Amino acid sequence: MAVQRLVAAAVAVALLSLVLNNVAAFTPSWVLQALEDGRKRSVGLWRMCPAGGERGREDLQAGRRGQGTQRQCEGLGWGSDYAGYQESRSTVRLQFDMMRACNLMATVALTAGQLIFLLGLMELPFITQESQWWEEAIAALFQLASFVLLIGLVTFYRIGPYTHLSFSCYLDIAACLLATTAAAMLIWNILHRRDDCLAPRVIIISRSLASPFHPRLDNDYVESPC
Repeated sequence: MAVQRLVAAAVAVALLSLVLNNVAAFTPSWVLQALEDGRKRSVGLWRMCPAGGERGREDLQAGRRGQGTQRQCEGLGWGSDYAGYQESRSTVRLQFDMMRACNLMATVALTAGQLIFLLGLMELPFITQESQWWEEAIAALFQLASFVLLIGLVTFYRIGPYTHLSFSCYLDIAACLLATTAAAMLIWNILHRRDDCLAPRVIIISRSLASPFHPRLDNDYVESPC
């Protein structure tokens, strides 16, 4: 039962990581860029918006003429290269394309881990909680998610002097740490259980061994969990 609670806790941590990963993907706040003309904009993986102050002034100026919607957020896709001041377009394109791919891979891995856990709870014939690979598969998927998120985040170690990491990036860092924690919990549990299984099935501790000429029947024993 303790093992089941630990697996359930790890899956809950991974679920939180999945939520944060998706929130980070669809919020336009990955980096805050300064442009050549002094304006600022917030760029995410899939959307780009003017920064709060700039957007407010622009909408106020255009509001009386009914043009306020022209400055709304803009969708982004693969190959987008919206660079900030003193930033290389090719570098920005590589960073965001890499992060998009890693974000999608992590989402798939975390979701697959959740589904395998649910299938184990349903006690289907081909997958049960007693299956040898059930917990190992979940741990491997969570570890894959943390690994690909780390690869994507590392690409942002070099950004322009007038560009700053923003809210969504820190959310994804938290998602990466949570996925790593979930995988570590499961790996620790797997290794700990295997260490227990190295012991004999029944360990007999007999107090009569010290006095062979006076055997006793009240032997104490401890059964191995395996």
